[in-house]
Amino acid sequence: MNLNLDDFLPYQISVLAELVSQSIAPVYQARHGLMRDDWRVLVALNQGKHMRATDIALHASLDKMQVSRAIARLEEKNLLARTVDEHDKRNLIISVTPKGRAIYQEIAPGMLARNQFLLDCLPQNEQEQLKTILQSIQQRAEQLIRQG
Repeated sequence: MNLNLDDFLPYQISVLAELVSQSIAPVYQARHGLMRDDWRVLVALNQGKHMRATDIALHASLDKMQVSRAIARLEEKNLLARTVDEHDKRNLIISVTPKGRAIYQEIAPGMLARNQFLLDCLPQNEQEQLKTILQSIQQRAEQLIRQG
């Protein structure tokens, strides 16, 4: 049995994910110099308003180091702020600054437009099927991870 990368699902998804990321990146890179991880952290925070770094990592599907570096870059640009968690002084709570929210609101429409452009090649029922298929594959991958 031969393994062909072009038929190997993890490879296909990886290639697609990279192409999609590259096709969307100009929206947040050009004007604001944000990196992919920065954008994911900014989106997560705009959805949750304030979070711990570990929660951001889970929500944005990034590892701790990626989140830590993105937080540092975003904080340097005054797009987010850190405060001590009142319930557990060992934790920091990360929140979006007004400037971070404004940049998110400026960039989000372009991101949504590119997302829709990518999906517009499929009829609405196939878009819904794609979402269901991706969720099913994700659940199976999570099952394999749990099984070891």
